[in-house]
Amino acid sequence: MARQVPAVHRVPLEIWTAIYMYMAPHEIVRVRKVCIHDLTQTMRAMFIAGVSAALWHPMYTERAQHSPLMTYTSSQGMSVDAMERALLVRDKIDRAWATRGAQPERVIRFRAHVNRITSVRLLVGAPDPRKGGMETPYWLLTGSVDGYVRVWDVNRVLQQTGSLNVTPELAVDAVLRSTGDESTCDEEEAGRVLPTDPAHDIKRSARAFLVAEVDTGGDVTSIDAQVDPDMRIMTIAVGSYYVCGSFADVQSTAGALLYELRLRSLPHMLDTCASLDPPEWGGTQCVSLLNDVVAIGTYTGRVYLLHWRSGERAVLEQVDRGSIAALSLLPTHVVVVSRMGHITVYERHGTVQATLGGQHTVGQHPLLSASLGMLDERRMGTYHGRAANQALSLLCVDPTGLTHWLLDYQHFTTPPTQVAHHEMSERLIGASVGASGHHGILASSLGGVPPICAARLYTCGQPLVPIRPTPDISLPGDSLSVPMPPVPAGAPPPSSPTPPQRVRVDSFSSTSTASSTAPSLSSRVDMLTETAMDEARGLLCLASVRGAVWIADYGGNIDTM
Repeated sequence: MARQVPAVHRVPLEIWTAIYMYMAPHEIVRVRKVCIHDLTQTMRAMFIAGVSAALWHPMYTERAQHSPLMTYTSSQGMSVDAMERALLVRDKIDRAWATRGAQPERVIRFRAHVNRITSVRLLVGAPDPRKGGMETPYWLLTGSVDGYVRVWDVNRVLQQTGSLNVTPELAVDAVLRSTGDESTCDEEEAGRVLPTDPAHDIKRSARAFLVAEVDTGGDVTSIDAQVDPDMRIMTIAVGSYYVCGSFADVQSTAGALLYELRLRSLPHMLDTCASLDPPEWGGTQCVSLLNDVVAIGTYTGRVYLLHWRSGERAVLEQVDRGSIAALSLLPTHVVVVSRMGHITVYERHGTVQATLGGQHTVGQHPLLSASLGMLDERRMGTYHGRAANQALSLLCVDPTGLTHWLLDYQHFTTPPTQVAHHEMSERLIGASVGASGHHGILASSLGGVPPICAARLYTCGQPLVPIRPTPDISLPGDSLSVPMPPVPAGAPPPSSPTPPQRVRVDSFSSTSTASSTAPSLSSRVDMLTETAMDEARGLLCLASVRGAVWIADYGGNIDTM
């Protein structure tokens, strides 16, 4: 008599796949690890279902409708392993960013500049096909009032051993001490405690993960960059306010410079390929780069478009003479946000020609900062499953609080939609929004001597969550944000409730930027200046007055698999 097969062994793979669809990604991985140690027919079927494309592809597509995910754009398309990794990272990020006081998997601090950092930009490259498309190059670009633009290798940064505490010593220095390599060390460096002067700190950071640098000859106010995946060339647009560094001689150098970095060539050099030399001083505030065209927004309210290969340029029609806070150069439009709270949409024609399309008001107060999302998913290595005609996210900070807007720029006569408004009772520094607009980060100062800094995570549809991306930031006792109901664009804001009392936290002190093994206390104060985020990978970048950079990794991408 034939042995009867248990009914559970006859369950089709499709059923196990359907069951897995009700589970979180990390729960699926946990079940799969149990199955691999059991060779019964049922366990084998559960394991096969847990690694199948029929499971991970629908989960990836469905999750992307609500949250931005990492994508690996290679000629072979995304593998099952890549989709699984993206979902595991997203799962970890969502849990962390919904938790008060969330601490990153690791946080690495290094000295990037001598003086105040004025611009930071995260940039994702094309996956390496030689490594199965699973490894993606990643860079951080920083600019400062010292005139330098530096390009850092983020993958090498995250390979440092820093955990919750700031890395006391870079791995490269430990190697140099153990080998006594005098060719890369200063004469008296080996065997002693490293000094804490900025130049020495930058030299140590450069040894560890600097790709290239250039002295622009003036202050740096804004940076934008893009990578040609075929030619492996990084193009960088740099804006300058005082241009030559002397207000008395403002016409001696360009208000905007274009550089090319050939990633396949060694040594890595930033070569000047174009410049914008307007006849009158403008005071560049922001730049936006798209293919061969760069848009430049100025303090005087002018917006320039420059085709940097041909030299063709144009000045857009001026409606608002206020300083430009942010702008985005899109394939068909140019979106400009002024400090006075006006959004102007231009419709592009040809290369650098554009006509006025519409203008809207998004606030009754001058803006402290404005940050626009990004529609080019390939450029940020993300996938957020939205329609082709998606709206552009705008995160505005004014003295009253934080406001999230959605702009349907293709229908420029339609006023922007207010998604959320959070009133704040503290001094706000600024905010940056992720590419999809689903998340943002808000930096603020609570006052005090020395000043106290705080960071909060914004998630669309949720209250602001105080987080601790670096050990130097403590948490306020209570959230100081008050969610407010949406109001139509241009309408006066509702009256605010009585603000809660301010709560003092530990100071964001200067010892955070000292990189010696035994840092000494100092009366000098460090303050946050700029932020950037990659919401798909869970990376937050914070920069300071004293030239320090913190990269907080909430996704733990290199630890996931």
